[in-house]
Parts: sequence; C-alpha cells; structure tokens
Amino acid sequence: MKYWHWIIWFALSASILLHLAALLAEPIYAWFTIPNFAQTELKKTDRQLAEQSLDAEETPAELANIKPAEKQVVYLQAPAPKIIAPQVLAATAKPVIKKPSMVASAAKPLPEPAVTPQETALNSALPPEPTPTVAAEIVETAALDRVASEVQASAVLAQQASKASAAKARVATQIDSEASKRFPKVVEIGYYWTVFDARITWRIEKDRYSMQLKANPVGKHIEFISQGQINARNGVMPLRFADLSLGVDKPPKNETVFNWDNNTATVGPLNNKKTEAIEPGDQDLLSAALHLALMGSKHPNYAMSLFSGKKYYPNVVFELKGEATLTLGNQKVDAVLMQAKWDDRQVDFWLAPQWNNLPVKMTVNLGKGESYDLLAKSVTLDGRKVLEWIVPSDQRRRP
Repeated sequence: MKYWHWIIWFALSASILLHLAALLAEPIYAWFTIPNFAQTELKKTDRQLAEQSLDAEETPAELANIKPAEKQVVYLQAPAPKIIAPQVLAATAKPVIKKPSMVASAAKPLPEPAVTPQETALNSALPPEPTPTVAAEIVETAALDRVASEVQASAVLAQQASKASAAKARVATQIDSEASKRFPKVVEIGYYWTVFDARITWRIEKDRYSMQLKANPVGKHIEFISQGQINARNGVMPLRFADLSLGVDKPPKNETVFNWDNNTATVGPLNNKKTEAIEPGDQDLLSAALHLALMGSKHPNYAMSLFSGKKYYPNVVFELKGEATLTLGNQKVDAVLMQAKWDDRQVDFWLAPQWNNLPVKMTVNLGKGESYDLLAKSVTLDGRKVLEWIVPSDQRRRP
C-alpha cells in the first residue's frame, strides 16, 4: 500500500512541475534573451516638441509628379457619326422670304457663267469631294484614334499607381527611421513589459480616435481601451476609458465615462461609481500620452486631471524635464521626458521627436495594481516600420 502511495505523490508532483515549467518557460527564456537596455544621463534641453498636423493623407513620393486625369472617357466601340435626314434639315431650315424684285428676276433664267480654260484645268487638278461613305470612315478612324489614346493614357496611370502601391508595400517591410511630418493615423507599438510582451495600437478616423493596450503576463490578461474625439486645435478629448481585463464580453473592471456637455465624469467599478468635475484638457492614462504627442510644446506645462478608470487624480502637471538617448536594440533614439509627480505617484512619458513624439518608454506608478513599465521594441506608423528591436546573438541579459 505504501508503494502505491509514493507513486501517486510522485505523479502528482511531476504533473505540477510540468505545468509550472510550461507556464514559466516563456518568461524565463525572455529574461535570459532580452538585451540590456541603455540610456544616457538625463540632461537639460532647449528642444521644442513640434506640434503635429492632422491634415489629409500626403501624396506618396512615387505619385508626386503625376497629375490625375480630370476626365476620362472610354468607349467600347467607336461612336457612330450623326446622320441628319434631309427631311429634318428641311424642317429646321429657316424659310427665305423673297422680295417682289427677287421673284421677278427669278422668272428669267440667268445665263451660265463662262468657264475659262485655266479654271477647267485647275478644277481637274483638285481632288474630288469625299462621298458620304468616305466621310463616315474618316470620322470613325478619328474616333478610334481618340479612344486608343485615352485607353493608353489610362493604362499608363494604372501602371504608375501599381508601381507606387508596390513601393509602399515594400516600405512596410523595411526599417525607415524617418517618420512622416503628418501625425500618423494608424500606430502599432510593441513594448517589453518587464519581460512580457505588450502592445499599444491606435487608429484615428476623421475626428475620432481609438486606443488599446494589451498584455498577457503569466496567468493574466490585461486590456485597456480609450476612445474619444481628437483635433489639432484642442488635442484629445476622451469619452471612455475602460479596464477590460475580465473580458470584452463582461462588464468593465473599472471605467471612466466623460460627459463634456455637463463637464462631468463618472469613475470607478460598476458598483461604486463616483462623479467628478472635468475641464478641457483632462485625460485618462492612455489618452494623456497621445495628447502630449499631438500638442507638442504648445504649452510649457500641461495641467490636467488624470483618470485611471479606478481613481481620479486632480491637478496633475506634466513638465518637460530634459532629454536622453535611449538604445533600443541596435538603434539609438533621442527622447524627451515629460514627467508628472504628485504625492507618492509618478508618470513618465519618454517621447521621440523623430517619430511624431510617440512614447517609446512609459513608467507609471499609481500604487498597488496600477503600476507598469513599458519599453518600446517595435514601432510601425501607417504601415511604415521605423523600429524593430533585433536581439544580437552575443547580447544576453545576466540574471
């Protein structure tokens, strides 16, 4: 009996160890393979973050010198020439009112003019007038020539557009450190959250934005969303911030709903919501980074109320503290630190001017359960990849 007792305990222990190994294998591997992060000392700066533009799409470089056709007409067959019946001509012709003198003169036949030998020779040298059939053929040939030229022009434009599209597709797979001057409409940033992967995505359509933060640490699912309005004049006006970590099909764990008509916001869990007063410029944890990136150095200090979905933090002031160079993989990126401190809490956004002031590093400390440290490892702007953190084979983190 004791023999079977030990076998059962051994099997149970082995099963637990296998489950733990499967669960911890990924973070353990990530810990030993993630490269060391480097950062220069923070120094004072006179750099001004450029305001971003939300203008319409820029014309691709490949199409810069191509003028779009104002009007294109393509015929499947040559248009037939218009033939006007003699009856129609007779009906539409203006009647001629003859004067009495003209009638009298018309009664007498006029003598035919004499034709000189020179005029006879000249008339014989001129080509004969085209018959109606020949004239129709000439019109049809001209129409076919016009259709052919229009089709050829359309084919050239289509070929040039195809080349531009192919060039744009190739750009998406290459690293290009230069970002567009226009604020990107679609952004994807992959982060290291300690040793785990996290991702922030946002999309801007007309005057609306939608942001999402997702991460999957061991045994957990983390998901935050921020949605609202956006424009170049006032920046970001969030309408909703929610913690969807319990699942998108379940009520939010915590949520903030902004009502700008009444200048109020409800914040907290479903069974314990509070109402707070808000003013233009107030943000949630995700929208604050987007707002600072869009507005640039329009204001030296940004005072706002900050909402985490769970709590409300009034009188939070972001200040430009300086700049440093971050080494992300094998790429060095200059970043400006926008920092807010109050009580025992702190939020740091490291914004990269060369990439539309995007946050390449974020450190948030709001107490237990609301703290995280994110470091960018990949950045894609409107399909253009500007950063990809490639781990060198000889670079390893030491425990």
